[in-house]
Amino acid sequence: MKIKVNDNEYNVEIENEKIVVNNHEINLKIDQDKINLDNKIFYLDFVEEGEPSLMIINGSAYVISKKFSFQELNKEIRSPINGKVTDLLVHVDEAVKKDQTILVIEAMKMENQIKSHLNGVIKKISVVKNQLVKKGDVIITFH
Repeated sequence: MKIKVNDNEYNVEIENEKIVVNNHEINLKIDQDKINLDNKIFYLDFVEEGEPSLMIINGSAYVISKKFSFQELNKEIRSPINGKVTDLLVHVDEAVKKDQTILVIEAMKMENQIKSHLNGVIKKISVVKNQLVKKGDVIITFH
């Protein structure tokens, strides 16, 4: 099968625990809460199920969706989880890059890095440090 990730295309073949990506074999072992991929361990946690859902890999939070997201056109970031803002790493009118960590939300005793989904300039920050947020709350707005 062909998989496209961030404009990069990969040829992937999966057979039990054997995976071949672009003719390179990768060793894979999957446990309930971790994946061993070529001797690199990734600890996993699913905060919520559904569409989209939140996946935590080695302490960093990612919103996972099977559907194409129009979030880049949306110009805002919403909290993917209920939790407490423990760190704000950006300011209004600051330029940020795609995948840059912009704030940290603590949930279930884990710190979840919330990253920018686009290159842009911060227009409004709708939260303050130590504020409780709910899933879906707008936390950052871009110009």
